Amino acid sequence: MASIKLQLLLFWVSVGFCFGGTFFFVSCLTFKKENFLKYAVLLSYLAFLPLTAALADRWIQTGHFPYWGVYEVFSSYAWGALLFYLIVQLRKPNLKIAGTVVLPAVMLMIGVAVMNSAEMKEIPKTFFTYWLGIHILFAKLSYGSVLISAALALSYLIKSKQEEKGDVSPLMAKLPDIEKIDHWSYQFAAFAFVMLGIMIASGAVWAYKAWGRYWNWDPIETWALISWLVYGLYLHLRITLGWKGKRASWLALFAVFLVVFAFFGVPLISDSVHEHLKYTR
Repeated sequence: MASIKLQLLLFWVSVGFCFGGTFFFVSCLTFKKENFLKYAVLLSYLAFLPLTAALADRWIQTGHFPYWGVYEVFSSYAWGALLFYLIVQLRKPNLKIAGTVVLPAVMLMIGVAVMNSAEMKEIPKTFFTYWLGIHILFAKLSYGSVLISAALALSYLIKSKQEEKGDVSPLMAKLPDIEKIDHWSYQFAAFAFVMLGIMIASGAVWAYKAWGRYWNWDPIETWALISWLVYGLYLHLRITLGWKGKRASWLALFAVFLVVFAFFGVPLISDSVHEHLKYTR
């Protein structure tokens, strides 16, 4: 019980830092306070520390990586998305503003996690296979990449609109030109497409080992496939028909909503063969 209380405290501390970071990110865009960006990134790092500590404590408590139930899955997805963002902005400092999308998403996922039961449940032995680990790893990578792609698409739309008006904010002016932003959004979308594909394939192998069937056409599997196909459509339209700029950005934003719905919305509203492991993806 003491361990659960510590985890919840750490989660709420992380939410507090996420809230502060979101405030500074949004202020950068709406009030053109460029100097707020460094505070937003600092708070992102500060949010990552208690979140990591909480998940480490949960891992010690349960003896497995947190992937079972709403409490563990949402918190681990939040951790994965935030880690992915922090690595990306270190390698590409111009993408710091992507935290405007990532940090609110992280905050909401942690919020959903802490509002659900932290009760520990026994995991079937059939789940202890490296295929499940591969499935989970690529699910985390796909989710982080779709958030970054969406953030870049949003940045493209904002900066292109400002350029049309002839009034580009100092923050947007520091970003690369809109063609570069558009290209980066495409690169992360392509990465997401591959990660989603591997996630689905490894999940199918794991399902065969766990249930004796590769595919069941249940809602979770079906919507994951739909999300992957939409990203495939995005890549097809871009490569074959030359879709770029605003059309590609709007499609990238639509695609990320599908992924969020497939990962988190479908299990909340529909029954499936995943019911007894409802949030292990």
